[in-house]
Amino acid sequence: MSDLPILRERHAYRAWRLIPTRWSDNDVYGHVNNVVYYEWFDTAVNGLLLDAGVLDFAHGESVGLVVDTACSYFESVAYPTPIEVGLSVRRIGNSSVRYQLGIFKPGQSAAIAAGHFVHVYVDRSTRRPAPLPHALRQLLEPLLLEDEEPAPAAMDATTFERIADGRRSIRAYLPRPVPRPLIEKVLASASRAPSGTNAQPWQVYVLTGDVRDRVCDRLCALFDAPEQAAAYRAEYDYYPREWFSPYLERRREVGWALYGLLGIERGDSARIKAQHRRNFRFFDAPVGLLFTIDRKLTQGSWLDYGMFLQNVMLAARAHGLDTCPQAAFVQFHQVIAEELSIPENQMLVCGMALGYADPEAIENTLRTVRESVNGFANFYGF
Repeated sequence: MSDLPILRERHAYRAWRLIPTRWSDNDVYGHVNNVVYYEWFDTAVNGLLLDAGVLDFAHGESVGLVVDTACSYFESVAYPTPIEVGLSVRRIGNSSVRYQLGIFKPGQSAAIAAGHFVHVYVDRSTRRPAPLPHALRQLLEPLLLEDEEPAPAAMDATTFERIADGRRSIRAYLPRPVPRPLIEKVLASASRAPSGTNAQPWQVYVLTGDVRDRVCDRLCALFDAPEQAAAYRAEYDYYPREWFSPYLERRREVGWALYGLLGIERGDSARIKAQHRRNFRFFDAPVGLLFTIDRKLTQGSWLDYGMFLQNVMLAARAHGLDTCPQAAFVQFHQVIAEELSIPENQMLVCGMALGYADPEAIENTLRTVRESVNGFANFYGF
């Protein structure tokens, strides 16, 4: 997460803790040893949580584990000078928190050291990621430096190659809303996709808030009732009826790579089903997109549509957003059409999750292997 700047200014910190230095903190060079700064980070964060009554380290259902921390040093300090630790929050994920901490001498405007500290909350028994407790989230949100945090990767997306290489299917998102003007900007850029005779065959339904939740609730209820779900069929085959080489091997490779990251073993049908179910909540993205096409349009317009969908995903990346295209919704076109009053002449192409990726979610580290250019391109006349 090195894209976030180090904050040295006192005004950047929202909560404070005064900590005395100890004789034992000094090392042989006569100043506080570097490792002690990490103890101060830990003391400041957990002291904040204890004081607010949101940390029960002995009996709480979830446990905050430190998965990443770093500190940069600018000036030394020595016993008996006390220090002040400033604390703010840089990111709040579904199960993770990234704190920003600064070490100050009393009354000094610039930090003598600054760094970050990441907690991931896990279930005490299973050690699987667990949602942040509601009381903890309420405590942290006022400490969040939203205005000072750049949109992830937006400033780095300066070339097409970087944007395209950064596009991945993201399956865990921050609960950070996406403003409507930003969504409109993404769709406006995507609409420059080429289409035969400028037909522009795309229609988009943008879901958020209560409408998104209502649609997701109904689809999940169907998914949980296999006999009812079986009554609904996709109107077109996204995948072949029977897989064959090399596509079968690629499909298996990416599937088990994802399940491996999530700790899902072969044969664990319950957890595989639970992961598949997350499709119908747009993987908890704050925005769900549903794409339709006129039923009378033919194969060429579907090719055009693919270019539009790619543009949506690349434009999203250029604005610091992430996506996951989803064919899972196609089975339930009829239900979605009822919920959103989609005209009968339109059929569902796919869905897509849209939002800000959760940087601490393990599934978001998945990066698929791609065939080399020499493996799929045929060159003549060179």
